[in-house]
Amino acid sequence: MATASFCLEPAGRVAVSNRLGEGIVWDSLSEAFVWTDIHERLLFRLHWPSMRLEQFSLPLRLGSFALTRDPSRILAAFEIGFAWYDLESGSCDWICRPALPRGVRFNDGRVDRKGRFVAGTMVEDARAAGSPTAGMLYRLESSGEVTELLDGIGITNSLCWSPDGLTMYHADSTVGVVNAYDYGAQLERRREVARIMPPGVPDGATVDAEGRIWVALWGGGCVATYSPDGLLLDNIPVPVSQPTCVALGGQDLDVLAITSAHDGLPQTARSRETDAGGVFFFRTSTRGVEECRVAL
Repeated sequence: MATASFCLEPAGRVAVSNRLGEGIVWDSLSEAFVWTDIHERLLFRLHWPSMRLEQFSLPLRLGSFALTRDPSRILAAFEIGFAWYDLESGSCDWICRPALPRGVRFNDGRVDRKGRFVAGTMVEDARAAGSPTAGMLYRLESSGEVTELLDGIGITNSLCWSPDGLTMYHADSTVGVVNAYDYGAQLERRREVARIMPPGVPDGATVDAEGRIWVALWGGGCVATYSPDGLLLDNIPVPVSQPTCVALGGQDLDVLAITSAHDGLPQTARSRETDAGGVFFFRTSTRGVEECRVAL
């Protein structure tokens, strides 16, 4: 591992005890970190640096979401499909519900550099789905149509793009490999960027302004940072075993935010990991890339 260290100092934590905190992004319009607790059907918005926390109830499990020009409105990848959702009124306008197999739901998603929302599914019940790799990766086009980008997936994760938008990163958590693709109308020239060794599993990821990839390692108790060609640059430890997703935000895009989960932890581990499900913040020596907003 290279000797680079990007994490300078702790910058706070929020003890929300999320069952499955995920999908954190920085919203520069509301100056807040936004994330979902998938299984509890909740969305959180933490204003930075005041630490004022808002919580919104949701009608369904929210795998991931896209920011819009209206901070109260998101494009949601609910467990069964894509919808516009208003956080204040609770109104839900469906855009598309792909024909998902039973036992499959939407999981990780992100907006590409052209403003299109890309989200993938995961297999929760392989017997019901008929296969442990019945998941797919979808792109919601500006026309409202859906393009299938990838199939044969167990759990979609680590979805993010290089700063220029020409490379997409994606992991199937069941395989433990972060892959890179040339990104255009379709995905081309797949190559392996990082192979994660157990007990760590690649979960949510982001890219900084220099193109480095930051990956939360579920089960590994850390965030790993890789160069675009796959060199491991740093391992940033967190005080819980199940970090789930990362974002670089704050007004200077230099605050690393890390969600986590207590879902699935044995009782003995829960008693040791009193911070499990919390969100952790570190001031870093790098800068992120502003989160893209959906252009639909």
